This record gives sequence, structure tokens and C-alpha cells, in this order.
Amino acid sequence: MVAKAKRSMEDVAKVDGVEYRWHIHREPQWASVDGAKGLCLSVQHAENPQKVLLLEYPFPKPSRHAQRPKIDKRDVAIQIGKAIADGWEPESRGKPFTYMIEG
Repeated sequence: MVAKAKRSMEDVAKVDGVEYRWHIHREPQWASVDGAKGLCLSVQHAENPQKVLLLEYPFPKPSRHAQRPKIDKRDVAIQIGKAIADGWEPESRGKPFTYMIEG
């Protein structure tokens, strides 16, 4: 089985007039230690990158034709807004804030 090449994807999402840069932090993967891990995006404030937000998506349902999940840019902005409402402070310092997205 041939490993897929790492895809590079990044963009800017605008939430309440503020821009946030995001990129793929991790593709979905199966690990014997941690089990299934879904897509993970890394997000930071575009002008003042301090605290990182990790958007953790659920592991995709298995299928016969494994494909990388598509990223809906509008959904990324919605999830950033939800993470802010849940306590992520993008302009503060500290450990990355992990926001688990319900599937």
C-alpha cells in the first residue's frame, strides 16, 4: 500500500470581522495506541498569532474508497466562532486550546 502524499492546505477565515489563519495540522489516522484520530486544523489570529486553536474533527466513517475529508471553509469559520464562545482567547498566551467538533 502506497502512502498518500501530504497535502498542504491553508486559508484565512473571517469571524466577526477578525481574520484567522488556519492550516492542516493532521490528516485522519488510525493509531494502535490512541485509536482513531480525525482531521485536525491549527488556527491562529492573523495579525497577532499567540494562542493556537486546534479544531479536532471526528474520525470519518470507514468506506471502501478511503478519501481525505473535504474541508468546508465556511464551516471552519463557524467552528472558530464556536471555539471563541467556548473559551478560546486567540490573543492570549498559553497552551494550545483544543476544540472537539461533534460529528
